[in-house]
Amino acid sequence: MAIKTILVPMDGTEASLEVLDTAFVVAGRFGAHIQATHVLPPADTVEPFTFARLSSKLKESLQAEAESGARENAARIRAQFEQCCQKHAIPVADAPVPDNGPSAAWKEVSGRISDVLVHQARLADVTAIARPRVSAGTIRRSPAGENLESIMLGSGRPVLVVPPKWVARRSEHAAIGWNESLEASRTLASTIPWLREMKTVTVVASRKREASAGDLLNYLAWHGVNGQVSFLDGKGGSVGASILTVCAEVGAEMLMVGGFSHARARQLLFGGVTRHLLEKSEILTVMVH
Repeated sequence: MAIKTILVPMDGTEASLEVLDTAFVVAGRFGAHIQATHVLPPADTVEPFTFARLSSKLKESLQAEAESGARENAARIRAQFEQCCQKHAIPVADAPVPDNGPSAAWKEVSGRISDVLVHQARLADVTAIARPRVSAGTIRRSPAGENLESIMLGSGRPVLVVPPKWVARRSEHAAIGWNESLEASRTLASTIPWLREMKTVTVVASRKREASAGDLLNYLAWHGVNGQVSFLDGKGGSVGASILTVCAEVGAEMLMVGGFSHARARQLLFGGVTRHLLEKSEILTVMVH
């Protein structure tokens, strides 16, 4: 699969601007189009119960003020987007550019944030989103975590998670977290275009999957990718921590790994390896659930 469209949710935070910078690097690499989307609150948002006894006129005034503030905020974020496009010399276009080079477009949509983003992510080759900046164990209770969860569970497409303070650059060394799971296979298939662009690819696996890791190297070779294998230390403890340790040791700048793979309730998505990576990874991480 080619990487030609990248969805970038924009909320005006420093984190979303860092994600946009990273998306521009990816777009330049593949000649891809960036869809920067800002979600406005729906016009029919239910007023908080504290407004219940206010007069209709006052409610309308407060609603109009809120909508005006939302539009002003959207205009500010759009200006940030346009400045980033100018900085990276990326043309703003709603249709493919003649030379098939990178491009970007701005979109404002009213609605529930997670619903809007899932809808758009299903028609994007990858969604780039900031790693939640929250303390351990609280990912799902943060807005960023909830949006990330919704996209992972609802889009069926890869998600590029950008860590805090990431300096946008062209990655040259990718690691593949391999455990033979369905999710790992989906991630592998979705990231072949990236892997073919890398100077170095390292398969990270446990010793008990040594044979499968060898098969994976053969598979990659058919796609023109020469890889190597690094094994987890096998000393127990957190698998997520072990994966990140190997990434640091080999100098990987990007990690491809399957998302949470156990058939559990939605609220348990961010557990185990997935949770650790979303709390601790300091490199670009691509996940598919």
